[in-house]
Amino acid sequence: MIGCSGVACPVGADEFEPEWLIKNERYEMIHQMMERHEEAHQGNWQEFMRQSAQDWRQYPQLARNELSSITCPALFIAGEHDDFATEEQLLELCLWVQDSRYLIAPGCSHRPHMLREKPILINDSILSFLNKHAIR
Repeated sequence: MIGCSGVACPVGADEFEPEWLIKNERYEMIHQMMERHEEAHQGNWQEFMRQSAQDWRQYPQLARNELSSITCPALFIAGEHDDFATEEQLLELCLWVQDSRYLIAPGCSHRPHMLREKPILINDSILSFLNKHAIR
C-alpha cells in the first residue's frame, strides 16, 4: 500500500502527532521535521505534523486496485535525491494509475518545489501538464 507522499510510511499517522514525538523522545525526527519544513511552515514543525497526520487519516493508504481506479491524468513529482519517493516508486505508481506520468527533478531532494531547489522547473512542469490535460 501507498501512503506518506506515495511511499510506505515508516510510522503510523498517530505516531506522527507532535505530542507523541515529544513524549517518546523522538528528538532526531523533530529536528529533521524542523529543518526540512522550515520554508514551508516557517519552522512550525508541530503544525506541519498535525496537518500531515490529519491528511493521512483522512486519505488512507491506497491499495493497487484503488490506484488503478483513478481515471484522471496524474503527475507524480520527486527529487533525484528524495529519500521518501524514489523513481522506482513513482514508476510503480504510473503502472497502476491510468494516464499518469512522473518527473524526477535533477539534483533535488524531497522538496523540489521549494526556493532552495528548483521551483521554476516544478511550476513550469505542472503548468505544462495542466495545459495538456485541460478540462474542456
